[in-house]
Amino acid sequence: MTKLLTLLVLIAVLSFAAPSFAHHGRGGTYDMNKRVTLKGAVSRVAWQNPHVLIYMDVKDADGTVVTWGFENAGVSQLAQEGYNRNTLKVGQEITAIVNPAANGAPTGIIVKVMLPDGKGIMSRETGANPVN
Repeated sequence: MTKLLTLLVLIAVLSFAAPSFAHHGRGGTYDMNKRVTLKGAVSRVAWQNPHVLIYMDVKDADGTVVTWGFENAGVSQLAQEGYNRNTLKVGQEITAIVNPAANGAPTGIIVKVMLPDGKGIMSRETGANPVN
């Protein structure tokens, strides 16, 4: 009976602990040692949790438009920093500095967004990493 009780307690503890391990680190998904700077137009902003997603159309060297998707902080974090769903508008030209996907896909995690006037917004460089 003691072994069964110990096993049940262990299963219960692990089932509650699993969600804390589920919040992903960035090292496997994004190349945190590399930064890419991309210029293009915002094509969509998904103001959602767990992370706000920014999509941007970027012309490659051949002139082909490639849509990139960038992970940002969550809604609450960005709202506390003064941003909202209307901060970036579809069609707006921006420069995105990102840590790109480790697998080469056109995705990344935002380091900083630069507006046409040079102002940096939504930056992980100005304090604690907002996308933990």
